[in-house]
Amino acid sequence: MSMTTRTAWVSGLALLAVACDPGGRESDGTSLTGINVTATASAGTTDEGDGMTDTGDGTGGGTGDSADSGDSADSADGPKFDLGGTPDGGGPPPSCEELGNCECTIPEHVPCDAGTNDLFRAMGLNCPGELQVNASTSGPATARGIRSSFGATNAFDPREGSVYAVIGSGLVADLNLQTPAGDSNQFPTHCNDDLGAFDPGGSLPAPLETNDVAGDCIANPALIGSGDCSNTIHDQFSQGVSANDYVEMRFTVQVPPDVVSVSYDFAFSSTEYPYYYGSQFNDMYVGWLESEKWTGNISFDAAGNPISLNAGFLEYTGNAPELNGTCMKQHAATGWLTTTAGVTGGEMITVVFAIFDLSDSILDSYVFLDDWQWGCEPTGGPTTQPEG
Repeated sequence: MSMTTRTAWVSGLALLAVACDPGGRESDGTSLTGINVTATASAGTTDEGDGMTDTGDGTGGGTGDSADSGDSADSADGPKFDLGGTPDGGGPPPSCEELGNCECTIPEHVPCDAGTNDLFRAMGLNCPGELQVNASTSGPATARGIRSSFGATNAFDPREGSVYAVIGSGLVADLNLQTPAGDSNQFPTHCNDDLGAFDPGGSLPAPLETNDVAGDCIANPALIGSGDCSNTIHDQFSQGVSANDYVEMRFTVQVPPDVVSVSYDFAFSSTEYPYYYGSQFNDMYVGWLESEKWTGNISFDAAGNPISLNAGFLEYTGNAPELNGTCMKQHAATGWLTTTAGVTGGEMITVVFAIFDLSDSILDSYVFLDDWQWGCEPTGGPTTQPEG
């Protein structure tokens, strides 16, 4: 039987056993299925930066609590259940719907990012007692940071906890430098930095790939692993020829057994607007998922545009008050967006959040990252939608 079916069956029988023996279980915040979900966290380092720059490579928090193994009912407590066989001597085990127990077994998330300098905790990962991910970063410390707000309104308040992560193709501290009044130069005073030798050129670090797959990975799973299942990176990337000022966050983790989807929130902004809108100098943000159900970018618009100035999500442009007091004044930003994608319970996945300049190494772009979530609702292909 599948892991999902067996988990649901065991969980349902465990609940029936509890009903017969109220003292037979203790509640520790995990599932009553008896499944012990574990993962390891790498030993992270801390990058010293300025007041706006995050330092963490992303390990924080303790290991998750293991599920309670449960006590078997004793001889005086009534009916016994042999979890090693099938009920009534044959046939498939009952579904979780039949047993009325289709809930997730992952622990409830409790934000742990107050005062953190860790990028991954800032977006809701690696909290104590929760599933730990093996996390790392690439690019200069000055291009990675933590924020609690942006602009003159509440448009960019955190989606989870009290802060969120920031990565950019320029200096994170520059985001706080307001565009001078009347400055309409195509090369702005701020957020126009060359980070140095962080230039992967005509390819992106593995497992990211720029080539399209020859079809639809959802309709034809055999295509998974042959390139970018979204078919959204190649056209934009090939116009610019090379990536520069590349910065990323990434992690690997084993998906909890009954989780079938993941999601996260992000917002993108760029000083390339309006001068290079629609051109080959269009910086890109890529959210890459490497899994059994998908290999490729998962953050793109309904028309198949990658997250850049060409995506149909630009909400704040020019003199929008939401950009007051920042280097994005007179430029452009999306609002908060939510990406959701399917995964397989129990598999090992790799997730990469990457941003880079295209063709040049100036005119910076940034992405805010927050509210990573595990989901138990099935989904088709990846989707990205504006947050209400």
